[in-house]
Amino acid sequence: MGAYTKIKSIRIQILNNSEYLAFINSVLSFLPPPQEDMPEELSLDEEVSAGGSPAIGLSKAFVNTLETDVLALADVVNESRIAQETEEAQALENQRDIIATYVTTRISRSSSLPLEAERDAGKFLYKVVKPYIGIARLPVAQESVQIQGLLLDLRKEENAPYVTILGLESYLAELESVNNAYINITKQRIENQAANKKETGAAIRERINSYYEELVLLAQSYNVVQPTEASTSFVNNLNQLISATTAAYNQRKKGNNTSSSGGNEDSEAPDEL
Repeated sequence: MGAYTKIKSIRIQILNNSEYLAFINSVLSFLPPPQEDMPEELSLDEEVSAGGSPAIGLSKAFVNTLETDVLALADVVNESRIAQETEEAQALENQRDIIATYVTTRISRSSSLPLEAERDAGKFLYKVVKPYIGIARLPVAQESVQIQGLLLDLRKEENAPYVTILGLESYLAELESVNNAYINITKQRIENQAANKKETGAAIRERINSYYEELVLLAQSYNVVQPTEASTSFVNNLNQLISATTAAYNQRKKGNNTSSSGGNEDSEAPDEL
């Protein structure tokens, strides 16, 4: 048997997500397309000969599965880590903190107001709001319930006249509206997260790793047993990609280590990847 080109080794498991996706997408772009004049001995089964990449033994189903997982990984990697609901919920949380703090502070300080009616209202309502002082510092779920309790207590029949004297009705209405909106949006966020829960990138990468190993084994075997121009071109392109990816990875690691160690960094051989 004559000399043949061996596919280089690369540990794709240690690539970051961006490097990993770039590498696998490049591998996919190198796959030889189906050819009508492929030798019969390479058509090991009907599926291989019907599509996929027969020159290196890849069936259409194999290629489609790999492409599907690559798209799924890209979706997971590129997905925003901050849901739209989170930003809105944070704004509502801040708003209700301000209003709740204002209400309790306004009542607490009313005992020093110049009008006797306001002073009396403040003294009467202070015993109502005292358990709720500092409500904004509670965990958000507890705060939601405590705000509901504060609103219920201040709206009791015996407290309503004093709330009116201090002019707090509109603040209570706004606090209720904002608190309800916060409860609703956090509930919606949980429901959306449950409905749109995606497989982890780690799980998808583990499958793609296996696909890549199988792809390399088949491509190497086909290029040895029955080399063609297409299989040889794929092996050469893949080796060039592996060399470029390894060099880029080592350069990145070297730069990171240099930044963190002030320049004292051991060199990393290309075949360490």
